[in-house]
Amino acid sequence: MHVLAFHGLPTSPRLWERLSLPEGWSLDAPPIPGLGDDGTPEDWNLKDCADSLRHLVTGDELLVGHDLGGVLAAMLAQPGQSLVLSGTALGMYWTAIRMAAQPPFQSYFFQRHKGKRFLTRGCLPEHSASLIEAFGEHGEDWGDRMRIIAKGMKPPRALALRLRACAVRLAWGRKDPWYPHWIARTMERTTGGHIYWLESGHFAPWEDPRGFTQVLTGEALIA
Repeated sequence: MHVLAFHGLPTSPRLWERLSLPEGWSLDAPPIPGLGDDGTPEDWNLKDCADSLRHLVTGDELLVGHDLGGVLAAMLAQPGQSLVLSGTALGMYWTAIRMAAQPPFQSYFFQRHKGKRFLTRGCLPEHSASLIEAFGEHGEDWGDRMRIIAKGMKPPRALALRLRACAVRLAWGRKDPWYPHWIARTMERTTGGHIYWLESGHFAPWEDPRGFTQVLTGEALIA
């Protein structure tokens, strides 16, 4: 089985490096345009980002997405395709994120903390240091880049309902403070998927790689 995994903000393809897939499985984790060292154009938007990744999707792979990457996976999924989504939302949540990119909110959410608070407050305490080491530094202009990306986060309407034509699994941290249980339940209801609760905060692939792998391979139990 081939896995195509999209990371979110403020992480990188390293988000998936702790997963240990079974023999015969492969994983590709491309950098998301605008989130890497290539910089973020002022006109960055979600549609163009998804379109730039579309050539990677054949419909036969297992699509996996976390946070922003979950939205991209949903936009790129083909009918009948299998998806695993984690710590993401497909509806009105992103309206609030776009509002946070406006003054005066953007100075607090993006300029002051530059994603570090999101990392340290979003995980179980024992994972805070490793997340900061892996994803805490993106350069001095990272606050401005985060603001640009947040401003461009406008998913298509009824995106979650489109996934009813797919097989959706939701790999969710029990203690995710940024995408709490009610968002997971909304995703379950609107996509027709099933939730698998993992012992983690927001960054489930990093914090509970064994449990996340079991969701990917179908070994996990619904609880």
